[in-house]
Amino acid sequence: MSITRHHTICRACHAGCGVIVDVDNGKPVTVSGDPDNPLYKGFCCIKGQNFHATRNSPERLLCSQKRRSDGSYQDIPVAQAMDEIAAKLQALIAEHGPRSVASYSGTMAANSSAINSALLSSWLKAIGSRMGFNSNTIDQPGKMVAQAFHGKWMAPANNFSEAQVLLLIGVNPLIAMSGGVPHTNPGRHLTDALTRGLKLIVIDPRRSETARRAKLFLQVKPGHDVALLAAMLNIIITEELYDQGFVAANVDGLDALRAAVTGFAPADVAQQAGVAADDLIGAARTFATASKGVVTAGTGPNMAGNTTLLEYLVLCMNTLCGRWQRAGEKVFEPASLGQPTLAKAQALPPYPEFAYGFGENIRVRGLSNTAAGMPTAALADEIITPGEGQVRALISHGGNPLSAWPDQLKTQQAFDTLELSVQIDVAKSATAQRADYVIAVKHPLECPGTTLAQEYLSEYAVGFGTTEAYAQYTPAIVEAPPGSELIEDWEFFYGLAQRMGLQLTMKPISFSGVVRVPGHQLDMQNKPDSEHLLDLLTHGSRIALSEVRKHKGGATYPDPTVFVADKDPQWTGRLDVGNTQMMADLADWEADADSNEQYPLKLLCRRQMNVLNSTGINIEGQLRGKPYNPAYLNPDDAQKLAVSTGDRIQLVGEHASIPAIVDIDYNLRPGTVSMTHCWGNVPELDERCAELGSNTGRLSSVENDYEKYTGMPRMSNIPVRIERLANE
Repeated sequence: MSITRHHTICRACHAGCGVIVDVDNGKPVTVSGDPDNPLYKGFCCIKGQNFHATRNSPERLLCSQKRRSDGSYQDIPVAQAMDEIAAKLQALIAEHGPRSVASYSGTMAANSSAINSALLSSWLKAIGSRMGFNSNTIDQPGKMVAQAFHGKWMAPANNFSEAQVLLLIGVNPLIAMSGGVPHTNPGRHLTDALTRGLKLIVIDPRRSETARRAKLFLQVKPGHDVALLAAMLNIIITEELYDQGFVAANVDGLDALRAAVTGFAPADVAQQAGVAADDLIGAARTFATASKGVVTAGTGPNMAGNTTLLEYLVLCMNTLCGRWQRAGEKVFEPASLGQPTLAKAQALPPYPEFAYGFGENIRVRGLSNTAAGMPTAALADEIITPGEGQVRALISHGGNPLSAWPDQLKTQQAFDTLELSVQIDVAKSATAQRADYVIAVKHPLECPGTTLAQEYLSEYAVGFGTTEAYAQYTPAIVEAPPGSELIEDWEFFYGLAQRMGLQLTMKPISFSGVVRVPGHQLDMQNKPDSEHLLDLLTHGSRIALSEVRKHKGGATYPDPTVFVADKDPQWTGRLDVGNTQMMADLADWEADADSNEQYPLKLLCRRQMNVLNSTGINIEGQLRGKPYNPAYLNPDDAQKLAVSTGDRIQLVGEHASIPAIVDIDYNLRPGTVSMTHCWGNVPELDERCAELGSNTGRLSSVENDYEKYTGMPRMSNIPVRIERLANE
C-alpha cells in the first residue's frame, strides 16, 4: 500500500470545498474535509466524501461512444468522433446557417472548470451562433431579469458576517449549500451567527433543516410568496420603517410601490397564505428594524410561476431597508482570481432593454434572449418546430436535459428529432443514452482547477457568496484510468475549432461580469495545456494565479483591502422600486387555488444534500439506501390516502403522470407533495422508478403557465392527485 495525501478542490457542487484526497497507487480512495483550510475548516458534505467514487465508478465512461442505427453504442476514438462531428456541423451550417447549431450548459459545466464554459462560448461565437442555452433560465432566472428592471447597487449587499437579521424564502442553505448562509461550511456559519444574535426568519411550506433553527418560521401555503412580500413591503412603507435617507438619495418609484402594495393587507394575506398575521407583521418589523441583513429567495418559490416578480420584490425589500454597503465600508469578498472589484456607493440605473426581448428571437411563444440567458424551456420547441432557423444539432455539456429540462415528453421528442446530438459526460446519463455521440471526459480530480467559479456566487444574487477573499488552485492529482481515452471538456471545443478552421479566444472574466482585459487569441496549431489556459483566464486578477499556486491548501487574501468608493461627482443613477411592468404584474397577481377535487395536492421541489440535480444518483455511497427520490407526504395526507412509506403511487397532473415511491415527512405542510427534481429516466423505464427515481419535470408543460419574460414554466407548486399502484 502506497498512500499519498493531496490537497484539492471538491467539484461535486458549486461550494468548491477544500478537501484532502488519499491516493493509493494512482487511485483516489478517500475524500475528507481539510481541517487546515482557512475558510471551510474541515467541512465536506456527503457529495464530497464520495467524490472519488464518481471517478472510480464502474458506470464511468472510459472511451467516447457513437450510436449505431439499432440504438446500441460502439466505442470510437475521440479524434474520429471530433472528425465526424465537425464534418456534420459544417454541413448543417452550410445548408441551414449557424442558428441550426445550439448548445446547452448544465450546472456541472461551471463546477468542473471555468475553462470549459469559456471555450464553449468562444466556439459558439466563432461559428456565429447565438443559440447558447444554460441552466440559469430553468432555476432562478428572475434574479437577473429583476435586477435589469430594478437597477444594481454598485457595491455588495450587507455581508453575512455583520448581519443582524436574515430572511430566507424557500431557501435551505444547510442542504443546498447556497443562499443566505455562506457556502463555506454553512452549518458552522449559521451556528456562530445565531450565537452572536442573528435573527433568522424562514418562509417555507416545509419546516426545513434551516427553518428548524429559525427565530420565526412562517409555514406558508405554496404559491403565496409574492403576496407575503407585498404585504411586508406594505407594513414597512406604511410604518415608515424603511431607510428614508438611503431611499431619498438613491431610489425612485416609492410612491408607485406604495400604491401597488396597498391592496395587500397583512391580515388578509396572512389568512390566504395560511400563516398568523402577527407572525407576518413581526417578520416585516424584525427585518426592517435590524441595521444589517438581507432577504433572499430560493429555487422553490422561483419555480412556482412568478420568478421575476418575486425577485423584484426581494430587491425592493433589500433596497428600501438600505441593505447595501456604503462608502468607506470594507468589501468582505473582493475578487481574488477574478478581475479587481471596483465597488462604488452608487446605483447603476435600470436597464430594462436588457431584461428580456433583445438579441436572438425564439420562434415560439414570443420569447427571446434575457438577462439570465436564452430561455432553455423553449429549446425543445426550437428543435421540433420546422422551418427557417430550426435547431438541428445540440451539444450538451455539463448537464442532463432529459432529466433536468421541464416537459420531459417534449424534450424526448426533441432528441428524437435532432439530426445531431452530442453529450459531453463522465457517465452514461439519461441524455447520453440517447445521444448520437457521447464524448467521454476526464473527472475533475484528473484536471487542474481553481475556485474562480465560486467567486461569482456573490455576484449571482444577494445573500450568496462568503465572508472573505479566498482562492485555491489544484493540479490534477491522479491520471485518467489505465486503458481509457479521455479528454478535458475544453479539448472537445478546441478540437472542433481546429477541424472547422476557427479561431478561439480566451477572455478573462471580471468579477462584475464586464471584461476589462483584452482576450487572448489561442494558438490553433499547437494545442495549449490547461495550466496555460488558467493563466489566460485569470490574467490581470487581483491576486496572481502564480501566488495562489503556492498555497496548496487554499488561502485568504485580505490585501490589498478593497473599500467601497464614494459616489462619482455628478452621478445621477438611481434604483427603481416602482417599475411600471412589475407594478402591473403585481396588480394582476392572483393567488393560486389551494386545491380542487381533481388535483387536490401541490407538488413542490426540494433539494437533497447527497446529490446535486442528477449528479451522484448512481453512486451507492451517496444514496443512503434510497436509489430514488421519494414522494414525501405529510402523515395526515398519507393516512387520508391510505398509503405508507414504500408504497408505489402515480402522481397525476394536468399534463402527464409519473410513478413514485411514498415516504413520510412530518415537517411538510399538509396538502403538498415534496420531491427532488432531476431524477428518473424516460417513460419507457418508469417501471424501474424504485432504482432510477421519478422525473418531476415530466409534469411541467412549457406551453402552459409559463412566465412571459423567461419562458420558464411552473416547475414547482404543480397541482396533482395521487393514485395507488400495485406494490411489487
